[in-house]
Amino acid sequence: MVTESNDRGQVILIGAITLAFIILGIVIVFNGVLFTETISAGDTSQSAATADKVEQEVVNGVACSIVYDSDPDSFASSYQNSTAESNSAVVNVDVINSDESSANVTITYDSADLSYSQTRNITDTADQCPEES
Repeated sequence: MVTESNDRGQVILIGAITLAFIILGIVIVFNGVLFTETISAGDTSQSAATADKVEQEVVNGVACSIVYDSDPDSFASSYQNSTAESNSAVVNVDVINSDESSANVTITYDSADLSYSQTRNITDTADQCPEES
C-alpha cells in the first residue's frame, strides 16, 4: 500500500503554486474593476458643477466685456480658446446681438456626460467686473 515514490510532494507543491497564481489573478482583476469604477464615477459627479462654473464665467466675462470693450465677440473667441486647452468639454459662445448695454448670448456646453444649450440676455454690471488699471 505504501509506495516508495517521492512524486506526491512535488504534486502538492505544483498544486499550491497554481492555486496561489489563480488567487493572485483574481485579486488583480478585482482591484482593477474597483479602480475603474472609482475613476469613472468621479468625472460624472463633477460635470454638472463644471457646466455651472462655465456658465457663470461666460456671464461675468461677457458683462465685463460690455462694460470695458463694448465687444463681447472678442471675449467669446478668447474664452473658447482658453477652455479648449484646459477642459475636456467643448464650450461654444455665440453672440447673437449686442449693443452698448446688453448682449444676447447662446452658451453651448458639450462633454461626454452632459450637453446643453442656453440663450441668456446679459446686461452690463460694472460691480461684477474687476477694476481696470
